[in-house]
This record gives sequence, structure tokens and C-alpha cells, in this order.
Amino acid sequence: MARVTVEDCVCYYPNRFEMVVLASKRARQVLDGLPLLLDDAGHKPAVQALREMGEGYVSWELLYDMDEQEQLRLQAASSEDFE
Repeated sequence: MARVTVEDCVCYYPNRFEMVVLASKRARQVLDGLPLLLDDAGHKPAVQALREMGEGYVSWELLYDMDEQEQLRLQAASSEDFE
């Protein structure tokens, strides 16, 4: 997919408002360093998020699970620093 359009994402996310909120949350995760779901490295976070959404990889459950795993990783790292 050379260019991501709304039509690429609408088949997975029919509510456009939800699609925008989901894309912004995923873009923030990419910016914070969470793992990419596609091997298309080198794109800006917003483009990467839309590419992942256009392929159907992104869901609310996945994003919340990734946030949880990142919080647990950060808590474990901070507890190791105090020991």
C-alpha cells in the first residue's frame, strides 16, 4: 500500500471518529517506542499507525494490552533500579 487513505481503514473501522481516536492513540504508542506491528520502519508515527490500521492490525483491545504490558515493564525496571 503506497498511500494510506480513509477508504483503506473504513472497512475495519466504520466509525470515522473512533478511527481518528484509535489512530492518535496508536501513533502516541509508536512515538513512545512500543513495538511496530508492521515492518515498515522509517515512517512518521501517524503514518505508521494508519498503515497498521489499513492492514487491520489495530484494535482497542490490542492497544490497551500493549499499554498494560508497557506499564508492567516500566514498573519492573523501576523496582530493579531501587534494589
